[in-house]
Amino acid sequence: MNYQGGPSSAFITQSATWDYLRGSERDGYAISLATNNTVYESREVDPATALGLTFRHAMSLGDNLLLRSSLSATHDQTWSRRSDVLVWRERIDYDIGQLRLFTAVDTKVTTLNERNIFVQGGFLPYPESFVTISVLPGVMYRLGFGEIGVSVTASRSIFRFETDYLGLRRNNDRIQPNLFASATIAGIKLEGSLSLGRVTFPARDFDNLQRLLYTAKATVPLDRIGLPFQSLALELSSARTFEDTTLPFSVINVSTLSEARLVAKFNAANTLTTFARRKEDEYVGLGARAITTWLGAEYGYTFDGGLTAVLAASWRRTQETGNIPVSSFNIQIGMSKRIEFERTTTAAATPAAAPQVTAR
Repeated sequence: MNYQGGPSSAFITQSATWDYLRGSERDGYAISLATNNTVYESREVDPATALGLTFRHAMSLGDNLLLRSSLSATHDQTWSRRSDVLVWRERIDYDIGQLRLFTAVDTKVTTLNERNIFVQGGFLPYPESFVTISVLPGVMYRLGFGEIGVSVTASRSIFRFETDYLGLRRNNDRIQPNLFASATIAGIKLEGSLSLGRVTFPARDFDNLQRLLYTAKATVPLDRIGLPFQSLALELSSARTFEDTTLPFSVINVSTLSEARLVAKFNAANTLTTFARRKEDEYVGLGARAITTWLGAEYGYTFDGGLTAVLAASWRRTQETGNIPVSSFNIQIGMSKRIEFERTTTAAATPAAAPQVTAR
């Protein structure tokens, strides 16, 4: 919770994931369920809840032709954001030697309501609801050390009501050509993408927007520098994306997130992770920004039998346009357990992967 003079509060978080896999990635299906709920001792702080359910199915239409389908539903509620999203995706891949042609079609239904944090305001009387239809054709080429490809995303967002609570029309069209690549060089894993995102508003109630978007990730093993670790790795990542918002005079939030993580595994039981993270949200049209910085560390110890104890501490500072910067300190102690259920099959039976459950 970030506001000046806000109360300190003990809290308890329960999280669990369940995964069921059957068949293979070319002919099978998977079900994933994830839940997370945080309840604070202080009644001034609203609970935070996140729920997600995803169904995936893959079907081979030929030796080189693959159809993949997915249907996912998510619910996210925090003190400042309420969101429900339903996404149906169909994707078809066609392989020609080292070349892959692909096309994906998405239909997404969203209800979104955000608290106006910049004026200490509340939620909207009713959420904004809209449908987004996207088409993504592309081509990818496999290399000996990775892959490279190009794609383009074209989408249209249509809002349920013709105008929002200020009388503005939010319907918009987006086009995003994209170049992506991944590689493994001398043990260093690299992946990233670069695209030019453009948003146009047919009604011209908002200014058109054009930004350079990207994703970048690198995993650098440091095992060879002589330190007494079973493994040591530096993970660097950064991304700039478009996100939807319901704040006044703003439809698009340009979100930039960067993170550095150092993961040290002393042995099979002991792992220490330190991290630094920065997130900047630019609410285009509103002239407002929110910048959050985190520093933290997490230590995990795994007992025999798969039970893991976690001790984590972090410091966070938030600066929002028009508000006083707020800092907070967080300490967490937790336990997690991974449970695997295996099904024994004969050689003639259809192979089935095991359902997996993780609770924390």
